[in-house]
Amino acid sequence: MDTKKKKSKSSNPREGANPLAIATFAYTFPTFIQGFKREFAEADLYETFSEHKSAKLGDDIEKAWNLELERANKLSVQPSLARVLVKLFGLNYLLLAIPVMCVDLVFKMSQPLLLAKLIAYYAPSTSTSITSKEEAYFYAAAVVFCSLLVVLFHYPYMIGVLHAGMKLRVACCSLVYRKTLKLSKTALGGTASGQIVNLLANDVNRFDFFTVFIHHLWVAPVQACIACYLMYQEVEYSALFGLAFLLLFIPFQFLIGKMLSKTRLKTASKTDERVCLMNEIILGIQV
Repeated sequence: MDTKKKKSKSSNPREGANPLAIATFAYTFPTFIQGFKREFAEADLYETFSEHKSAKLGDDIEKAWNLELERANKLSVQPSLARVLVKLFGLNYLLLAIPVMCVDLVFKMSQPLLLAKLIAYYAPSTSTSITSKEEAYFYAAAVVFCSLLVVLFHYPYMIGVLHAGMKLRVACCSLVYRKTLKLSKTALGGTASGQIVNLLANDVNRFDFFTVFIHHLWVAPVQACIACYLMYQEVEYSALFGLAFLLLFIPFQFLIGKMLSKTRLKTASKTDERVCLMNEIILGIQV
């Protein structure tokens, strides 16, 4: 019997952080200060953030999945894991559209306009209206302020989408693990262990990349339209040729993506075979 007492870890500094500390990452300062003073040890590890614990995420997704199974049985349709994930994490992820919209559609789009006004101060003869010195100071400060706002909004957005991807990955891993514990011997015999290992080790990692770029699928077209309109105001129809050149790359990128997806499928099947073969070899050695 193990009589050693489990040492309690310090609470995660993210737990009680205020919104300003979260936005500026000020809650991480004590960790950096401690790292400058001495090397980190195992005792310095914090408790897992409550929202990231696999037990909580696993319970939530298992409960939602059981409800989805009941709904699918009543309607005689296939259950949808995507519906479950959207129900659990969709609202929080949707709120992350606010900072990316502010950064890409407001702050970054405002900077060239403000910079144009600032440049007009140094070339008043080519401008329709002469920019005063006070206005030049205002435009210069506005350009710097927009850059500051981009930093303040972008990095909290990035940490937010990375946390969302991690939650999806941890929740799905927990659900797969709980499902494997409930499988019968017959079902286990028909399921390759390599497939399960590949699911937990490789496939779920796609959530980390998916959440980072999904908002840009709708932000990028809107940003392109705004940029095209602004360029049209300056150079008229010449701006359309630049936009058309960018649009030509979309089919090419789509084709490359299809080719890469086929390669990944072949790689995944070979990985399953390799893990299954290694498992049989190890079992043979043990016997």
